[in-house]
Amino acid sequence: MNLGQRNQISVSAGMASMTDLVFLLLIFFIILSTLAKHGHEVELPQSKGATGEKTPVILTIDKDLNYYIDKSPVSSDAEDIELRLKAILENKPEKTIMLEIDKDVPTGKTVEMIGLAKVNQWKVVIASERSDESQ
Repeated sequence: MNLGQRNQISVSAGMASMTDLVFLLLIFFIILSTLAKHGHEVELPQSKGATGEKTPVILTIDKDLNYYIDKSPVSSDAEDIELRLKAILENKPEKTIMLEIDKDVPTGKTVEMIGLAKVNQWKVVIASERSDESQ
């Protein structure tokens, strides 16, 4: 009596579909590279309106917790900063503050300045990296 398995399971993967996929990707990148090399003309729309001056007021806090508004030093008192910013922003149509804060400054100081702007309904832009010219 033969009790062994009659149907053997063949474990093999076909590479034909993988080869087809590689060739399709190769053709795609060849066509894409020739299009990118030659380029295409794009007609850009023209603006008819004038752009307003949108220069934000820059509030800087350095690593020693010194505060500056547009490069001029100011005390670290939140009320003093708020008064100075109100005086500067009252004549500007776009009330925007750019925060340039050193990475070593505690997060609480940043949140305090954002809260100050929110109370006064000013827009806040946070600079991701401090520029050399604002030191």
